[in-house]
Amino acid sequence: MRLVSGGSAESAHDVVVPPEGARLAFVEIMLEPGWKTYWRTPGDAGGLPPAFDWSKSTNLAQAEVLYPAPRRFTDRSGHTIGYEGGLVLPVVLTPERANEPIALALDFHYGICKDVCVPVDAALAVEVGADEADAAPSAGLSALEAVPRSQDRLRPLDPELVSASGILGAASPKLTIEARFPGGAEGADVFLEAPDSLYLPLPVLKTTKADGTLVFEAELDADVNVSELEGKAVTVTMVSEAGASIATFLVE
Repeated sequence: MRLVSGGSAESAHDVVVPPEGARLAFVEIMLEPGWKTYWRTPGDAGGLPPAFDWSKSTNLAQAEVLYPAPRRFTDRSGHTIGYEGGLVLPVVLTPERANEPIALALDFHYGICKDVCVPVDAALAVEVGADEADAAPSAGLSALEAVPRSQDRLRPLDPELVSASGILGAASPKLTIEARFPGGAEGADVFLEAPDSLYLPLPVLKTTKADGTLVFEAELDADVNVSELEGKAVTVTMVSEAGASIATFLVE
């Protein structure tokens, strides 16, 4: 794995609004065939999400890690969410002083898995210049293209959230997500994240409506703290082979 400097943050404008003077770096992980690594929410079967410690950096006010669209893996232990073959994570860097370089230092903890999950620790560093003229590496640009876009920044083939609702007071509480996939349903999937480390199960595709809208449901079983979930803003990430998007909704 390595940490790479990657120019100005203007190339990230499709997925974030970079602060003035922001710069890019990329965390790159290369994996042997058959190995995978995890998304920020690793899934029902467990796993180690990436953990970033930037505290040894200098002239760094903020580092925002962007995650390309993940996929679901299913095996005998259950479902996990992540990446295989390799992963490039774009990082939007905001300097404390715009006219000085950032001495970027990262203590990185993450997990990889083939048959069992293996924790990995790495210490990485790179200098990101004050006047970054170098273009982002091609793998970094591809990773930026794969970061889910918000509903107000959708491209023509990105998934669109139609509705999101929760039934919390019933005997069988659940969350229901309806989404359109204009690029086609191949690889279509939905992932949910709640704040405050609240657990949410992976949704399951239940039906396809006549207009092509896909309906996913997440049954809130005994492992879900339903009372704590009420009133919380839940993030839904929608992915397919053609595009990816993200949205939030309030559970009421």
